[in-house]
Amino acid sequence: MKISETAVEFILEAARGAYPREFVGLLRAKDGVIIETLIIPGSKFEKNYSSIFMHMVPLDLSIVGSVHSHPGPARPSRADLRFFERGKVNIIAGYPYDFASMAAFDAQGRPTTLEIVK
Repeated sequence: MKISETAVEFILEAARGAYPREFVGLLRAKDGVIIETLIIPGSKFEKNYSSIFMHMVPLDLSIVGSVHSHPGPARPSRADLRFFERGKVNIIAGYPYDFASMAAFDAQGRPTTLEIVK
């Protein structure tokens, strides 16, 4: 999947800003390119987990997946794998929060690639 450079910058800055807590958001795409992260009202950014109140998510067909940060490596937990089932692409931004420490996964938790576009 493709992701805009500005979307990557936002994700990494949000992860750095939330550290040592996790942050969580949903990914919005346009024409096959992830363009932004939606932060849902009432989302929890905690030290060992993050969560979204799903009843607050707008009915929006441009939402293609999720993003959240880990204070360590970008490896999905069991809870992450259950959450991934809701999206086409799911990104984990791992510490130290640079592009090399990000990982993308499909709905089944299999690694997938992200291509950064301008």
